Amino acid sequence: MSGLKARLSWGIPISIGVIVLLSLDISGVGSGWGVRILTFLFGVCACLEGVALASDKRRDAVIGVGLFVGLFVAFVSDEGQSLLGWDSIPSYLLMGIPLFLAPLITELVPGISGRPARRILHAILVAVWLVLPVLACVAVDSDPLGAHILLCALVMVKGSDTGGYIVGRSMGRIPLHPISPRKTVEGLLGAIGASVLAGAIYSSVLADPGFPVSQACFIGVLVALAGQLTDLQESALKRAAGVKDSGRTIPGLGGVLDMMDSLILTIPLVCWLRTLWY
Repeated sequence: MSGLKARLSWGIPISIGVIVLLSLDISGVGSGWGVRILTFLFGVCACLEGVALASDKRRDAVIGVGLFVGLFVAFVSDEGQSLLGWDSIPSYLLMGIPLFLAPLITELVPGISGRPARRILHAILVAVWLVLPVLACVAVDSDPLGAHILLCALVMVKGSDTGGYIVGRSMGRIPLHPISPRKTVEGLLGAIGASVLAGAIYSSVLADPGFPVSQACFIGVLVALAGQLTDLQESALKRAAGVKDSGRTIPGLGGVLDMMDSLILTIPLVCWLRTLWY
């Protein structure tokens, strides 16, 4: 019960803060800065935790966070996007690169001890791995529905996590993957169902012809699958580092990276799918 109390005492204020910042952009007051502030704060904290999984050296943290901040700052301006060549980068790479980097980082972690070059490489890879979904969030600005798409994706992800947890705990029998023994096939089905339901409800309430219920349900299925995949990737990374949580930033909830792990692939995926549609 004390664990649940800690989760709620931190989870509820964080959720309210996220909704408030996104609502500023949805209402037009924030002009996109609500998403920028939100993703920047979460991204920096997650980057610090990701680097710390393999190195406790301040230099490595500075390199990782410095690269993350540099790419973020460059991207939020039109001049920076032009310099980075963002417009010429196929949007599917937003999803493909994080998908490729996660196992690469995991394989690198066990051999890092006492090897400065590998620690620096790890910091660089973690920064790029985490900055891409953050940049995908910022890129939602160009979507006709703007921050609505990001908020809907968050609702789907959290619905998926909740549905997977409830169904997995109560009905789970068949293991999903040895990397995370507590995950089950039944839990995955519950996650898909909850994600689809969350998307359908959001689309119905929004009632925008550019985001029909059928599209929301389709995205909901893929969000649940991508969320499970990236969750397994982070579990593999933590296992390689020999830790249970990515950090202790949030009492009862573990680290920031633990909170946003399901978003690392799902946000770029949603951004890419919406690019195809609109």
